[in-house]
Amino acid sequence: MDGLEAQPKNLESLVNIPFPSTLRAMQSYLGSLNYYRCFIEDFAVYAAVLYELRESDFFEIGQSQLAAGDECSNEGRWTEAKVAFTMLKAKIATAPMLKHFDPDRSPVIVVYASKWAVSAALIQEYDGVYHPVTFTIRTLKPNELNYGTVEKEVLALLRVLDVCYTTLASREITVLTRHSTLAWLMQSRGLNGRLGRWAALLSNWTMEVKKCERGEEEILGILAASITPRGEVEEMLIAIC
Repeated sequence: MDGLEAQPKNLESLVNIPFPSTLRAMQSYLGSLNYYRCFIEDFAVYAAVLYELRESDFFEIGQSQLAAGDECSNEGRWTEAKVAFTMLKAKIATAPMLKHFDPDRSPVIVVYASKWAVSAALIQEYDGVYHPVTFTIRTLKPNELNYGTVEKEVLALLRVLDVCYTTLASREITVLTRHSTLAWLMQSRGLNGRLGRWAALLSNWTMEVKKCERGEEEILGILAASITPRGEVEEMLIAIC
């Protein structure tokens, strides 16, 4: 087997399930998706919307459905939740095959930062083509939203290094980024505050930071496109409906 594929026996039931009608049912559904976290590069973005739902939201959603029949409601939370649920199911059905990590090939990390989330991909090259090994992503905390792009890229890098520590420890790693200032951070000494803490954490790794060239930019473009801004969620639902 060349890689890990998202094809469990219950795939069809996960894709065809209707929107859960209770908080407990939603929590159960999200729990069943744990297997897919590594396959979907923006899993946390969509799941975060569903994790934020409360019992009162399901009551309001139920009332809205009774009033509007099967039509889409314009309620904010319902709009976001419905599109997040729909997009997750679509991504499950089209999840890519992940390559097994090959210890004889060089590991490459691609980092990307958006306004409200950071993502990274561990990839390896096969015959001139990069193939994904692992995706990681997380939404930004309120105090991180105003960070600069380079600072957010550091968060993405630290996240993937933590998740893939066992795989990457003691290896030489290439990091692809849109901003060459990330290399400056890793080479700087005597920094204060969070930059100093991050520099200390990264100093334990052997990494070469490269600004993306043509082709590698396309990889970043894919990562960027996978992070959907919250402000665009309602427009997406209108298209789906």
